[in-house]
Amino acid sequence: MARAPRTPTTSDRVLARIRATLDRSLQNADEAALSASADRAVLPAEKATLLDAVLTDSRASYRDGLIVQLGFGLEGGLAAGGYTRRPDGARGVAKGIGILLAERHIAGVRDAYQNIGKNTDQLARGNVPAFDQALRWLDEATDPERAAAFRYVLAQVSLTARNVLPEPDLDRSALTFHRCVVFLHALLAVPSGGAYQQYAVAACLEAVIEEAGQGGVGGLRVETKRLNATDAASRVAGDVQILRGNRVEEAFEVTANDWRTKVAAAVVSLRQADLQRIHIVASVEASFPDHSDALARAGEDVTVIDVAAFLRTLVATMRKPARAAALIRLYQLLDRFQPDIARTNTYVRLLRAHGLTAAP
Repeated sequence: MARAPRTPTTSDRVLARIRATLDRSLQNADEAALSASADRAVLPAEKATLLDAVLTDSRASYRDGLIVQLGFGLEGGLAAGGYTRRPDGARGVAKGIGILLAERHIAGVRDAYQNIGKNTDQLARGNVPAFDQALRWLDEATDPERAAAFRYVLAQVSLTARNVLPEPDLDRSALTFHRCVVFLHALLAVPSGGAYQQYAVAACLEAVIEEAGQGGVGGLRVETKRLNATDAASRVAGDVQILRGNRVEEAFEVTANDWRTKVAAAVVSLRQADLQRIHIVASVEASFPDHSDALARAGEDVTVIDVAAFLRTLVATMRKPARAAALIRLYQLLDRFQPDIARTNTYVRLLRAHGLTAAP
């Protein structure tokens, strides 16, 4: 007997309403701007100014928190204390919004309440006065004003979406070793400040681990940092890490520069993270043995791997589904971990040019 479908929770309804309203605005930027103007006209001028102040504040957590509170209000799911209190299920919706915005190329945070209400349900705490005042006004606003505020905020958020080419549909039958590595060589030849090198390594390592069944709970996972963030600031042992739990199993320094410039920093990272070895992945010239004295002087087990050869080897170990997973993950990393839209769009265009995408 078929199991009856699960009744949507209030959190489900809130997230669905946010998604539907945002996606309508994203369909046409001109119409979204007109809609935002019309909804703003419904609001008292001074209250619309409060919403604008939250929307333009550099701390995106407050913008996202405002969206969640508005959504719960419209779905009848507010906490007993009203808009200034975090309702049950709000943390889950905030995390859902983080994913929703990232998928739509809109800057956001993973969990708004991690910053504005982690250890308390009291949201109006004096950190952003416009946010506090907007929540208190919503307790007194009319239903049409609340609905207009919800649409206005999401329309304005939609207008901040970056003009990034969407994640491509891949032609999985085309993902032979030859075609994939020819594509990757072409990608590495495009100057990117090391972005293509770092994220290609991370994406391929992740695909290999998952295909081998070594990922999942208690297994291995791959982490990488934002482009140009230092290891020290990011508290990581390398640009790309393989971890089991909190323990770093392998660390990779990936660079588009001369590998010898990374040796000293790699040694520091190795010692601080108590690693047995660390890897430098770069373009390694054919005369590598003639310049390997830098490794001898390091006094630690530092390996040097040619980035193109490394990626060829990883691709060779994958079957086509894993190659597809790697290419999709590479798109996601370029979209979310580095700021240059042109790099992401160049990646998509190269995929198309090399015949790796499905026909439109």
